[in-house]
Amino acid sequence: MRNNRRGKTDLLITHGILVDHNGMVQADLAVHGEKIAGIFSPGEKHQAEEIIDAKGMLVLPGVIDSHVHFNEPGRETWEGFETGSKSAAAGGITTFIDMPLNSSPCTVNGSELKLKIERGEKHSIVDFGLWGGATPENMDCLEELDQGGVLGFKAFMSNSGIDEFMHINDGDLVEILYRLGKMGQVLGLHAENDVITTHLVKKLKAAGRIDRKAFLESRPPLAEEEAVHRALFIAKQGAPGTSLHFLHTTLSSNMETIAQARKMGLKVTVETCPHYLTLTEKDFLALGPVAKCAPPIRSEQEVEALWNSVKNGLVDMVGSDHSPCTLDLKEKGNQNIWEAWGGISGVQTMLPLLYSEGVIKRKLRLPLLVRMLSYAPSQLFGLSPRKGSLQLGSDADIVIFDPHKKWVIEREGLFYKNKHSPFIGMAVTGAVVSTLLGGKFVYQKGKIVAPPGTGRFLPRQSFREAEQEKP
Repeated sequence: MRNNRRGKTDLLITHGILVDHNGMVQADLAVHGEKIAGIFSPGEKHQAEEIIDAKGMLVLPGVIDSHVHFNEPGRETWEGFETGSKSAAAGGITTFIDMPLNSSPCTVNGSELKLKIERGEKHSIVDFGLWGGATPENMDCLEELDQGGVLGFKAFMSNSGIDEFMHINDGDLVEILYRLGKMGQVLGLHAENDVITTHLVKKLKAAGRIDRKAFLESRPPLAEEEAVHRALFIAKQGAPGTSLHFLHTTLSSNMETIAQARKMGLKVTVETCPHYLTLTEKDFLALGPVAKCAPPIRSEQEVEALWNSVKNGLVDMVGSDHSPCTLDLKEKGNQNIWEAWGGISGVQTMLPLLYSEGVIKRKLRLPLLVRMLSYAPSQLFGLSPRKGSLQLGSDADIVIFDPHKKWVIEREGLFYKNKHSPFIGMAVTGAVVSTLLGGKFVYQKGKIVAPPGTGRFLPRQSFREAEQEKP
């Protein structure tokens, strides 16, 4: 077993099954300071200030949720860094990457980035990184956002629904890819064809359609599939330094297309979300606005096809796309679906849902789940080797997970500021028992045990420098 420390350690987690992206092993894990200091064969004698018996538990690297909307500053009534990060910690997430829109102002220049960092460092209880915005109007601010430490850039190929965050056209995409390529940055795309979706919305509204099915019809698979193909075609023409990342992808056919592009040498990755793996169109029609999102929930057949893509290793990562709002913004869509805010609350439930639906129900290999939730985002966003795995010298961001606990997701157990979610009432197997950040508990047995301000901002630039310094 591995060990780089002798003598007494701060914390020893014993008798657990350690799960990394490479495999599983029964072992004891030692923590000293904020780092993982040793991994030992079970039963070896070691001294520690505190010992945790994790018998029957899984010991996982902290989850990195690469896609959340915590709405601060400006829309703290929707969520905010404090309640958002508490929800993350309760879900085994030790690092989140917050999106640049749905806050006010949006993060599209250096001063707005600094404001966001200040709010996060004051209120978050777990570590965090930030996305910067890439719009037709902030091209000259991309470099200052990169220098400020953003981990990636977000752009929309269709209407974002936020006036100050304009979607890009094909010419903008060419320019953004060129500029980000020189920075070695990541471009995350919301890929839906704006012409198709705008046309269908206009047509359906003109016909007096306000029902839930109309929303599904307004954003068909065609709109997503065409946008992915078009973005890949454009990316193949140049900008070799840019990593293209497709956000909240719903279609198995797109997973195949992206895999083929990667085989041809394109730097491209893809994300899906828990709601696309657990909810179907029938669920949306029954649940209504609480399950409204874009792209929309797909058919039962597509959900199973997407799971096959996951099991075959075609999906790089899963992000929650936690996008909350106040309850009234959901309820106003009960009679007219167009009026409802489009976004799903799911950061706290992502890990247990994926374990239950994937590992338990569909026999997904647990190391593959850990690869998608921890290792792959650490690699893409420049957070490795500090984050994303259980290796010597990495941050002691650790989740102790009960793989056997059966429970029902209840409103009262959610730490969200607005306690609505399409997952309420779902029965799951597997639960987060404890979450540690840098070797310290932030969540333990149903309670948040760390104060706001515990989390730190993780700038991409610092990790680039660390990689250059490695022997």
